[in-house]
Amino acid sequence: MARGGYAADWQRALMALSLATVLTVLVGALFWARSIFIPIAMAIFLAFVLVPVVSRLQRAGLGRGPAVIVTVACAVLLAGGTGAIIAQQLVNLSNTVTQKDQAEAFKKKITDAKARVSGDGDNQLGQLIDDVTSIITAKPKPGVAPTPVTVVRDSPQWLGQAESYISPATEMLGQGAFAFILTIFMLIKKEDLRNRMIRLTGHGKVTTTTKAVDDASRRISKYLLRQLIVNTVFGIIITIGLFFMDVSLSPLWGFIATIMRYVPYIGTWVGLIPPILFSVATAQGWGQPVGVLALFLGLETICNNFVEPKLYGQSMGLSEVAQLIAAGFWSFLWGPIGLILSGPLTVCLLVLGKYVSRYQYLEILLGDEPVLEPRVAFYQRLTARDQDEASAIALAVAKEADVVAVFDQVIVPALCIAKRDLADGDLSADDMKFVVRATREVAEEVAADRPPEPTGGRPDAPVRVLLCPSRDEVDHVGIDLLAHLLDPARWEVEVVPDEMLASELVARVGATNPAALVIGSLPPGGLSHTRYLVARVRAKFPDLKVVIGRWGRNEEFPDEATKIAGFPADWTDTSLAQTRKRLDEWWAIFTAAAADAGPDDRVGKILPVGTAGALSS
Repeated sequence: MARGGYAADWQRALMALSLATVLTVLVGALFWARSIFIPIAMAIFLAFVLVPVVSRLQRAGLGRGPAVIVTVACAVLLAGGTGAIIAQQLVNLSNTVTQKDQAEAFKKKITDAKARVSGDGDNQLGQLIDDVTSIITAKPKPGVAPTPVTVVRDSPQWLGQAESYISPATEMLGQGAFAFILTIFMLIKKEDLRNRMIRLTGHGKVTTTTKAVDDASRRISKYLLRQLIVNTVFGIIITIGLFFMDVSLSPLWGFIATIMRYVPYIGTWVGLIPPILFSVATAQGWGQPVGVLALFLGLETICNNFVEPKLYGQSMGLSEVAQLIAAGFWSFLWGPIGLILSGPLTVCLLVLGKYVSRYQYLEILLGDEPVLEPRVAFYQRLTARDQDEASAIALAVAKEADVVAVFDQVIVPALCIAKRDLADGDLSADDMKFVVRATREVAEEVAADRPPEPTGGRPDAPVRVLLCPSRDEVDHVGIDLLAHLLDPARWEVEVVPDEMLASELVARVGATNPAALVIGSLPPGGLSHTRYLVARVRAKFPDLKVVIGRWGRNEEFPDEATKIAGFPADWTDTSLAQTRKRLDEWWAIFTAAAADAGPDDRVGKILPVGTAGALSS
């Protein structure tokens, strides 16, 4: 046994080391070969964006080749025109910021702002600002000559400057040409690439994989195209708004806003910085900068709360934290291009995790849907002794479902898991006491927050029902849950303690004369004791209606599928909803029999035990 455990630990360590090695090699390859991977990522992004346009042209009657040519040509013309406009705007920006009057106006505005904050410099804040400024702009002490530096030039100065500009430009042109050609071939060979992807990930399930890949590619294309449209319209509105505010170079600021909106959450506010600074430097007062800020703030609010949720904001299910981490990761690897492509790349990885089983961990890491079912999350918070969050989970489910659904889908399964962990030794007795107490309190809170709906008419006197936990505190909590669900106007509920003996239960049934007896026994375990209780009650009261509540029994606890077949009970229910429905059906029979019985045959209009049993047919 020890040898097997040692071997398992060794295998896990080897797998962890292998995974770490693969990740290190992969990240290193993405970084050092970024000149190749960046054009590939750009081509994939452009292909996904342009595929819907190509498909639309094909449906209009064009062939694949002409549709691709027309789409790419329009995209090139649009990109070329935008690039020419932006280049002209950059030249104008360079001429504007070097003008002496603009620099003086900017200095004066900063001086005025400092005076508003620190006053005339006599107060402590002003003195602090002056001290910090003097430290930053400190000059060499008089009399101390700076160390001479000799610069030896092996080549003419103009040649070095030309190389510093030519090399990056050549690299960018090469990457752009590679991405352009690759995009065309991806659009033309779309089916071939799709079939190869199916062959790699299908594992023989061709039909399922084909549907998954088609659906995933359609979702990604639609998402990226809509994102491009939203960001472009955002930039156009920014350009028009800044133009009417008389902000110079408004097309440049609109283009920056469009590009920066691809950066999740902070992109818009980073794109706001250049026009704000330019407006502060060139405007006469502070009205124009405030207007620029209001324009960005208002437009971003509208997009986040109205436009994006309608179009694509909730369709992909990306986690906010995952997007921010992905933005930092890709910007570290590929710089500004990686920062812009981080959103589309994250979407592609998420969809890959959703539709390819071997990459399901990507959906768990990047998705925003809960990775734990409510019942598991509820139990996990209870084991951590975090009752507040456990209560929040139950109440969140209660907002979308009724009380009985919360009990059956969250609380009862959590109790069953706790009972199993206690039997396996994974949960201590003290932790079990906390789980039981906290569960009972949360159940009361849920029942009080959304009480069960009324179930119909009201009798002159309620029908008596006896609720009995089979064995332990967990069964007692299950019985308490059922008590919360029964209408007090219909039922006179009595809950007996879980430590009651079988003989005491028989005596209690004889003393209270209930119309029905419900024995709660949550799995796992407890079947033998439950059978014993039912047998003792049946021996004394053969006509009594008896229901066994094995609430929470599902695929996790398939132990009693055949064991309870011979139980001497009327019914065995697997959910609280079934038990409540069954009792409500019996209630009409009980009240009708009580109404037919004479005053001498019934006490308090409670149906006698024998009469209730006789009505079972």
